[in-house]
Amino acid sequence: MIWAGISPRLARLLELLAGTKEPVRIDALAASLETSRRTVFRELENAGSVLGSFQAELAAVPGRGIVFSGSDESREKLLGALRKYARAPGSRRERLLRLVVEILAHAGKIQKLVFYAGILKVSESTVSNDLDDLEEWFTAHGIRLTRKGGLGVLAEGSEEAIRIAMVSRLLTDGDTGGKSYTAVFGYPGEHYELGIHEVLRRTGDTLAWMTSESYTMISLYLMVMIQRVCAEKVIDEEGRGKNQDGENFQMRLAELIAGEVAAGFSVHLTCPEKKALAAQIGACRAKRITPVETEFLEDQEVIQTLTYRMIERFDPPIAAILKTNDELVRFLTRHLGSALIRLRENLDHPNPMETELISHYPEVYRKTCRAVTALEEYLGFPVPASEITFIEIHFLAALSSLGEKNIRKRFLRAGIVCVSGIGVSYMLASQIRRRFFDGLELEISGWDEKSPDENNSWKNNDFLISTIPLENAEKPVVLVNTILKEDDYRRIQNAINTYAFVERGEAPQNTGNSLTRDIETLEMIFALARALLDGFAVEYLHGDCGFDELARFASSRFARGSEGVYKALLSREKNASQVITDLGIVLLHTRCPGVALPVFGIIMPTGKRFASDYFKGAKSCVVMLLPEGAPPEMYGLMGGISSALIDVSAFLNAVREGNEKAVKALLESEISDALVRCCKEKLRTIARQ
Repeated sequence: MIWAGISPRLARLLELLAGTKEPVRIDALAASLETSRRTVFRELENAGSVLGSFQAELAAVPGRGIVFSGSDESREKLLGALRKYARAPGSRRERLLRLVVEILAHAGKIQKLVFYAGILKVSESTVSNDLDDLEEWFTAHGIRLTRKGGLGVLAEGSEEAIRIAMVSRLLTDGDTGGKSYTAVFGYPGEHYELGIHEVLRRTGDTLAWMTSESYTMISLYLMVMIQRVCAEKVIDEEGRGKNQDGENFQMRLAELIAGEVAAGFSVHLTCPEKKALAAQIGACRAKRITPVETEFLEDQEVIQTLTYRMIERFDPPIAAILKTNDELVRFLTRHLGSALIRLRENLDHPNPMETELISHYPEVYRKTCRAVTALEEYLGFPVPASEITFIEIHFLAALSSLGEKNIRKRFLRAGIVCVSGIGVSYMLASQIRRRFFDGLELEISGWDEKSPDENNSWKNNDFLISTIPLENAEKPVVLVNTILKEDDYRRIQNAINTYAFVERGEAPQNTGNSLTRDIETLEMIFALARALLDGFAVEYLHGDCGFDELARFASSRFARGSEGVYKALLSREKNASQVITDLGIVLLHTRCPGVALPVFGIIMPTGKRFASDYFKGAKSCVVMLLPEGAPPEMYGLMGGISSALIDVSAFLNAVREGNEKAVKALLESEISDALVRCCKEKLRTIARQ
């Protein structure tokens, strides 16, 4: 059996490495396991025997980390085996979470420490120490933890408190990485999890108003609720506290979901169960306008009073102006309606942007904390940072609408960095421009431009977008894939949200470019674009060539045999492969002094594809060269051409087939569009000046 003697840490390491196709740095692996680099290295020494069973291995990528090396089939087989392997928690955080889940699942029944030690694969003394750390948390969530020497530990609390505590802990610490809670924790059970997903699917778009975090919360609450109800652990009327039988929105939605649950699980949900579910729905945050209604009249009056009191404390000199902001008053009022439920019920609702909101807007966060004191005085206890930062978002939005009185939204500059070189960088930039066409300026920065001198262009950017980790960048870095996916776009959007609002006084200075200079730049761009089109050609090389010969051939045909271009292409390949497997092409691209004019050309192999395994079945080679001193606008033009390989299937097919006539027609169209965009941008720049 390959798992004999394998440690939980090694199982987790293999899961992390097999779960991505990108190299992972040792520091990142150590942080995920909450251990040291030395421990990670020691664990990985034992990986060979396991990986060998799957015809795979681990490879070190200099400067980038460790990468799983094996076929996609091997990767899936390993991940499948790891999912079935009952491993112990890989970190202390995961161990504490598993312990909480097990204790709450066995609430009302005393269990010896050896029972939990066996589940967690640790000693009884370790479990005892963990309970010391968790006792305060249990108490805060209404769970009484009784520990009796020689007998074990007993958790007691109301059924509703147990469910809320379970959901809160799983939401806060239960990072499943996209996997199910059942797969990670063995709880609440595959039958319940799949059933709840089906129930919510049948309810259609009735939950579409919720934020993704709230949707996860309500889904998880339903899983826990049904698991407990099926185990005959139910909420009685006495345990519900203050409630009314009004026909508000959340009660109607609870009735709808209860009906679907009854049909799907053959269970009956009592009125107290429906009221408890309605309370959870009331605690959910909305994306924009929420249909949730505040249940009690006194709460409506309190919320209105709290809203204006918080605005007054946020920033007294501008409070009068903020009170006239209808959106701030309306959305803050609605937010407080659900916030009061979360805070009263002790629901932990993590804010995924908490760290960024605190660190990047310290002054606004400080003012929000001052505003929240009004809420704390009413409740009689502190408000957690996650809730404060949710409220901070409303104030940030209001400040941005004050016409730059305090905070203004500005254009951002992002640097595009790719170790593969100029072509892929252009490709990335073009993809990003189409999605974020307003308020984001992009600058192409080569990986080899990372010198710390005064001319380092990275210093001019608000953040960097890179396909590789960057050490000592001194700027925030957003890691993305070469071909952008939705997760990549989401990370870029989060960065824009984080850095778009700045304190007044940081406005960029006018560059003072004259109209004459702009016209001269346009003339140069048109001349270079004409040279690019006139120089386009399709060349042929025998299909048995290697990369070195291909690079030499490209430099001889498209750069008059420039040794500088040849060496630059080899250098790029040494840093990262220029074989774009997803597109079925090789992309030779560089910017260096050996290039006199911009170049776009194609090299076709004799035969259907390059024969060497190194090229992974590539059907053609695209050559893109740019002079060292080309104006920045040419980068955008070349980026548009690179991007067309992804977005215009006819262009990619023509390139792979070497269809010179079709490629030239599409190239003319892309250059024409790029020149129109460039002229419009220049005119906007002139108008701003």
